[in-house]
Amino acid sequence: MLFPVASHSQALSQTPQKTYGGTLQWGVYQKPTIINPILTTQTISATLCQLIFNGLVRINSQGEIEPDLARSWAISADGLTYTFYLRKGVKFHDGQECTAFDVEFTYNKLIDPVVNSPFKNVFQLVGEFKAIDTYTFRIILKEPSPPFIYYLTKEIVPRHLLEQEDLTKSSFNYNPVGTGPFRFKGWTEDDRITLEYNPDYYEGRPYLDKIVVKTYSNSDDVWTALMRGEVDCVQFIEQKDYEVIKNDPAFKAYAIAADSCYALTYNLDDPVLADKKIREAIAYAVDRKGLIQRVAGGYGLECFGPFYPDSLGFNPQVKPFEYNPQEAQRLLAEAGWQDYDNDGILEKDGEELEINVLVDSRNDIYEKIIMVLRQQLQEIGIKIKVELYNDDSTLTDEFLNQKRIQAQLKLLLGGGDPVQETDAWSSEKRKSIDKLWIYKNEEADKLFALGRITHDRQKRKELYQKIHLLIYQDQPACFLYFPFFFHAISAKFKNTDEYFTVNMPTYTIKDFWINQAPRAK
Repeated sequence: MLFPVASHSQALSQTPQKTYGGTLQWGVYQKPTIINPILTTQTISATLCQLIFNGLVRINSQGEIEPDLARSWAISADGLTYTFYLRKGVKFHDGQECTAFDVEFTYNKLIDPVVNSPFKNVFQLVGEFKAIDTYTFRIILKEPSPPFIYYLTKEIVPRHLLEQEDLTKSSFNYNPVGTGPFRFKGWTEDDRITLEYNPDYYEGRPYLDKIVVKTYSNSDDVWTALMRGEVDCVQFIEQKDYEVIKNDPAFKAYAIAADSCYALTYNLDDPVLADKKIREAIAYAVDRKGLIQRVAGGYGLECFGPFYPDSLGFNPQVKPFEYNPQEAQRLLAEAGWQDYDNDGILEKDGEELEINVLVDSRNDIYEKIIMVLRQQLQEIGIKIKVELYNDDSTLTDEFLNQKRIQAQLKLLLGGGDPVQETDAWSSEKRKSIDKLWIYKNEEADKLFALGRITHDRQKRKELYQKIHLLIYQDQPACFLYFPFFFHAISAKFKNTDEYFTVNMPTYTIKDFWINQAPRAK
């Protein structure tokens, strides 16, 4: 499935030839942090890690795992032993060969309590990391986990440079050395970072000569820099700015649906929302197309379940609850709710049909969404009461009970191999993460448990698609829409579509090239 992507190209009299050379000027408005894959989690620095270093495997534009430093791998029948066979002759930028001992060093540092890497919890299932020989690396797990391989995209650092270093204080963090398609060149006081092409990269040298990251104070300044031609590429631009350039042939502008969806999640222990007919009525009463138009100017992808379209768990056979207020009213009447006093709000046993919704006031989009939902649900006789908060620490059991919170507006993850979704919808896994209420579905839990030990991708797909159907039929949340992100790059850069996808595989920047104007004879 392809999502709306706006891009523009100029007509050419002949097919352009890929050429080497040129510089990508990349504008950002967040100050870069250290560049070290073991410690770096955010800002442009995390992206640069993926250009300077390589992992054992990588995720491509379709969200699939493919080889990187590992040319191949094998997984034991019990799912506990992963054996990776590394490419020979891959060199760090200082000329030293990258071997399984560098891989072992990197992963042991990731779990070292002294280093305290932000990624350490990801590897709690690991019993041992072991370099068997120069080009063979083994991981032994404590229990099987088919999605585990998605964590092995973590980039590999050189043991010979870091073995005696305190990673939190090392000069390496500001002068990184990896194996990736681009080498670190310099970092100035104004946070301009320069990378240059790696002539010895194992897949061949990148087409671009350089990447220069320029840091600005805010999003307005970086947008101005794009308009002036000071930078060629800006990610996560404002929707209003996207509208300005989406038809400008000087740019390629991208509008891409994110893999997280807005949803109204329910407390299923609440006596009102425990009635499935109420939850179904809400699903029928929400005009998602109208919501997307009013809140996001039309830039949203309707959501009908917990999984992102094109993800492993998405079930295309699920029949969505389409907008149908008449059906919503019929269900409410069946559930015993009537408007006895003709005030527009339904009643039952002397109580109005009111739902108290928790909304984070720090997010403007949440406030816009709840305003529209309140209007749409009032049309079928449901009153929405909004309880705003701006501090997660206030969400105590006492607060939730005192305010009688029945639902919460949230942004839920929904992409890739259902790793994150397991945490969101499996009652067993949900206990270990921050939550207000635990969704419990015994059949879905059994399928999730099977999914965690099933390595056959097709079988896992079938399991997760059954989960999609079960969850959507149960309606533990009113699924709304996937929002869009917006990006822009100068039209002179070619072969950019593989990067500007929901997965944004950074390594594909090595394949960007500039259409050089033919020289006059």
